[in-house]
Amino acid sequence: MAFRLARVLRLRTRLREQAEDELRRVRAELERLRGEIEATHAARLATRATEEAAAAQGRLTGTTLGELRRHETAVAAREAALVAARAETSAAAAAARDARGARREERQLERLAEQAETRAAADEGRRIDTLLDELALRGRNERR
Repeated sequence: MAFRLARVLRLRTRLREQAEDELRRVRAELERLRGEIEATHAARLATRATEEAAAAQGRLTGTTLGELRRHETAVAAREAALVAARAETSAAAAAARDARGARREERQLERLAEQAETRAAADEGRRIDTLLDELALRGRNERR
């Protein structure tokens, strides 16, 4: 029985560690996405600033404007894709946190069940001891 319990405990520990690793990986991915979103946003603002500077100096041609707008559109699309990826990753992080919480509650319930089993076994042991004592007393009384 102890072997099974040790095996179950090792398995639970491994599952908990995997869940924690997954949560760390998701958090790192969220951080990476945040950095990329900030970089693409800065690139889009820089493109817009370049366009405004060229317009202010009178050097903005149709070709340049078209190139700058295409670049800005591409960067904005990349930023939107990153924001969507961040939303998906945030949902994955929330699911990982919920799963960790559910496992914590499951462990608490298992501990309560184990405590109840221990108390029930102790109560049964006391009842058996009481019955044995009564039998011993009856045996003594009958011998007299």
